[in-house]
Amino acid sequence: MTLLNALAVASRCQNSLLFNRSEQWLTSKNPLYVARRFRTSKKTSKRPVLHNNGGFQKQRPGAPSYKRDRPAVVERPRLNLSSDDRPGIIKYFEENVQRWSEQKILHSRLSSFGIPEEDIRPLLKLFVSEVLSGKLSDHVAYDKYTLDRFARSTPEDLPQTYSDIVYTGILYAWAADSATRHAVESVIAPTTSFCIRRLFHAARLEHPADDYLEARRTRRKIIMHVGPTNSGKTHHALRALAAAPTGVYAGPLRLLAHEIWERLNLGQIVPAGVEEDTIHTPPALDSAFDVDVASATPPAVRSQGNPKFARACNMITGEEHKVVDPEATLESATVEMLSMAKKYDLAVIDEIQMIADVGRGFAWTAAVLGINAKEVHLCGEETAVPIVQALLAETHDELEVRRYKRLTPLKVDKSIDKDFRKVQKGDCVVSFSRNSIFWLKRSIEKATGMKCAVVYGKLPPEIRSGQADLFNDPNSGYDVIVGSDAIGMGLNLKIRRIVFESVNKFDGEVLRPLSISQTKQIAGRAGRYGMLQEQSGLATTFLPEDLSFLEQVLAKPFEPLPAAILGPGFQSSRQIARALPASASLRTIYDAHIYVSKTRPHYRYSSANIATGADILDQYSDLLALEDRITFLLAPAPWRDLDCTDFLRKLIKTYAEDLSVGVKALFHGTNYLENLIAVENQMSTLPYPKSDDKTLSSLELFHKLLGLYAWLAFRNPVAYHEPEVVDEWKPRVERAMLWALQGITRHLTRTQRNIDNTPPVAAMTHRVEFKTAGDLRKQKKAEALLKKETRERLGPVLA
Repeated sequence: MTLLNALAVASRCQNSLLFNRSEQWLTSKNPLYVARRFRTSKKTSKRPVLHNNGGFQKQRPGAPSYKRDRPAVVERPRLNLSSDDRPGIIKYFEENVQRWSEQKILHSRLSSFGIPEEDIRPLLKLFVSEVLSGKLSDHVAYDKYTLDRFARSTPEDLPQTYSDIVYTGILYAWAADSATRHAVESVIAPTTSFCIRRLFHAARLEHPADDYLEARRTRRKIIMHVGPTNSGKTHHALRALAAAPTGVYAGPLRLLAHEIWERLNLGQIVPAGVEEDTIHTPPALDSAFDVDVASATPPAVRSQGNPKFARACNMITGEEHKVVDPEATLESATVEMLSMAKKYDLAVIDEIQMIADVGRGFAWTAAVLGINAKEVHLCGEETAVPIVQALLAETHDELEVRRYKRLTPLKVDKSIDKDFRKVQKGDCVVSFSRNSIFWLKRSIEKATGMKCAVVYGKLPPEIRSGQADLFNDPNSGYDVIVGSDAIGMGLNLKIRRIVFESVNKFDGEVLRPLSISQTKQIAGRAGRYGMLQEQSGLATTFLPEDLSFLEQVLAKPFEPLPAAILGPGFQSSRQIARALPASASLRTIYDAHIYVSKTRPHYRYSSANIATGADILDQYSDLLALEDRITFLLAPAPWRDLDCTDFLRKLIKTYAEDLSVGVKALFHGTNYLENLIAVENQMSTLPYPKSDDKTLSSLELFHKLLGLYAWLAFRNPVAYHEPEVVDEWKPRVERAMLWALQGITRHLTRTQRNIDNTPPVAAMTHRVEFKTAGDLRKQKKAEALLKKETRERLGPVLA
């Protein structure tokens, strides 16, 4: 079952996000409408502003003044319904159905699904009447229509939009039920009733596990390793993988897949069953994985390779394919690239809590249900245990849960009280705005004299890894790291103390408090065992008023994940498209998955914030097949970045018209390559780094778009036929980005001319010999050409 990548929150239906308008929300505590304002279209700066005017705030002598324009924090309303409270769910269901049925957006959606305008009101009127009579909430109907889905919203869900999803699903299940057919057809046309049933049956997916026939032919053993950050929970899983005859590692990041690939090939992962006295090398403290370096058992990951433990391992991610040996029995991959057709002895699925991630969770759901392995190790947070238990109840696999405790305690330190001078060596200052990160970097460097490494989401993994290396190296001069929540996964950091510059994060609409999971994931990065002399990790806040929030959240238990995410696939999209009107848009096809599909309560469909991408692609619906449009939506394309819109249109149009896209022609006429050349000229002429935010942003986008082309070329090498150009340009962009990062701190003086020349991962000398997918294609072409020449020279018999 092929699933879509990068599909974000279903509950944020774009049709209901009206700027400068009040949205009406339904909550269980107050069934009346609760109005809230969306952010206005007026452009405001999220960058903290540094004021030197003593009239704003009294400061300590010599301390940088700190004042920033912070938008008001908005608590997101929640339904607050419990799956154990049937009466509460039924009360909410019956009290709010009338208001739901009157929403204009509902009528518009039903019309797009093919219900004629004249049938919408009679159908909804009958449905409301049936609900208010209690016929849809008795003991049998409650389970039949899965009313407990009302209690499975997440903190990110808008109550009204999530309720809309559940109500619409119940409406279709009721209207398509054979027991209600006579009553339904008494108020709407039989043809409309047929259209409703056809769409409902096309979209229903009550047993997703049945799509993975190979995995269902055997009873798998599932072992969950769960615990907080820095608990050593991946220790045994990695050792089991190194000892397995055949196996695969699947993680969320290319960096993690690369580390496993490299360490397996170099013999740095100690197989299970090896006695301690046969190993004499120290543990690898630079590993990004949560391994136990305190245990009396041999560490899973070693700093030096042992040829006796070396295993041939290939790597496959969305952008690259590294082949060490075509016959290798081990693989390392990103989760989306897992093969459900191959058979393995053992599989390791990392960060299992991402099964509920609205953007990528579908890949973890597919992995748990579909990986064809005798033994499967799932590593991650305790929050995922109930969901995995529910999924495995359907597959009838064996489940064992192993729980781990944090190796070092995590303590809350006193706030640094807005004083940059209190930032210390080994600190990681966390902010959630790119502009704020650079502002903090400049302010800390100016106040303390220490240099700051920088990590945030838009930086490519290679650069993030390079910045982490600078921070970890005691001789680099980079004693502090400033970053976003990107520090929470995939990076090995010697953090002594986490400092939250803010405990709120902009969610695309307004500023929201961090969730329990987000806060614990970030704070838990402090005090990794074995890397620091301190016996505990510390967490604190920049603002004193935020400290109580941090203390309260860290003391709370994790909340169980509400549901496993499903994603629309090619087959389901084709089925639904055939059940919709011929003019149905791509967004309508996706909405049908979300609003109509009947699933078990512990599943939910998620669709991306795909409005922009779908609208652009639908403009080429006459030239692009449905599969092509879905592939473009699957791709890691920056649809919401206005600076990339023209480029993406050019890419789609070129493919639609020519079925051949050269990377040089694609970037011709854009500023990306010109900006790269300009930076490279500065690198060769200026005595010290000098750059600005605009230049760095251009390089970041250039790198992302090159990754997009590589992703497409990996799937369609005939159409996207210049991947070798991408291989040439990407290391150049990464070197330029490193230079720009060093030069963006504007107070650097001419005396600071010694710049770091640490190459990014992609530019480093390879420690493992391998061939790329492009190399294999060239080898096959060369072999075919040689065979042809031999045949022509010697004749077919002799050849």
